[in-house]
Amino acid sequence: MVFKFIDPSNTQKHSQIILKRISTGNTIPYSNLNHGDTQMNRLGERIKDLMTEKGWSEGELARRAGLKQPTVHRIIAGTSKDPRQANVERIASALGVLPEVLRKGGGAAKIDAMPTGPSTSDSLTSAPRLDGYVPVISWVQAGAFTCMDGIDFTADEIVPRPPGSSFSTFALRVRGQSMLPKYEPGLIIYVDPEVAPYDGDDVVALLTDHNEATFKQLVEEPGGGRMLKARNPAWPDPWIHINGNCQIIGVVVGSLWLRQPR
Repeated sequence: MVFKFIDPSNTQKHSQIILKRISTGNTIPYSNLNHGDTQMNRLGERIKDLMTEKGWSEGELARRAGLKQPTVHRIIAGTSKDPRQANVERIASALGVLPEVLRKGGGAAKIDAMPTGPSTSDSLTSAPRLDGYVPVISWVQAGAFTCMDGIDFTADEIVPRPPGSSFSTFALRVRGQSMLPKYEPGLIIYVDPEVAPYDGDDVVALLTDHNEATFKQLVEEPGGGRMLKARNPAWPDPWIHINGNCQIIGVVVGSLWLRQPR
C-alpha cells in the first residue's frame, strides 16, 4: 500500500474526485490530480518573479511582448490551461530568457548570458540582444499618426525589435519603387519616432497637405532648407520641398528581409 499526502487546502476537491472515481469503479493516479494547474501556476510564478526583477507591470510586459494585456494576465494567473507556445515565446523574449526557463524553471539560461562557443578571434563579440517585438502597421495607420497612442501594439503581424531602438519603434512594409535600389518593395523597415532626424537619414514623413505618409531621404542643403528626396535616380520629380507642410514621424533605423514562402 502506498500513501500520498495531499495539501489540506485541496482536500475537499481531491476527496470529491476520488469519491466520484470510486462510485463509478474507476481509479485515477494521485500524481495526475491537479498536475496541469500546478504547472500553469509555476509558469505564472516564474513570469511574475522576472517581472518583479525588472519592475514591470502586466501592461508593460504585454506591450514589450506584443500581446494583449488580458492574454498575459490569464497566463500569469494560471487560468489559461494550455497557453500557446508562440505567446510563451514572446513573453520569454521580452523577459530575456529562453522559453524553457519559464516552462521548467532554472535561471541560468538567460538570453544575454548564453554561451557563444569558442571564439577564433579576440575581435568577435556576442550578438546584440533582441528585446521584444514591434508591430508592422499599415501606411494608412502611419498616415493617421499623431502620437504613439495611435499605434496598435497588438497588430496581427509583429517582428523582433532591433537592438538599440526605443520601445516606440514600429515597422512598415516598403511600397513602390521610389527608394530603389536600397529599399525594395515588400522590405520591412523599422521606424523610431524618438530618434532625431539628420541630413542624409531615411525618414517616414507625414505630408499634411495630402494627409498621407511617405518614405524618403531627408536632405538639408545650406541655404536651401530641408527637402525630401527619392533615392531612385530614375524617379520622376524626386524632390519634395518642406515648407511647413511636413511632419517627420520617425527615422528609419533598420530593415528586415524575409524570404517569401513558395
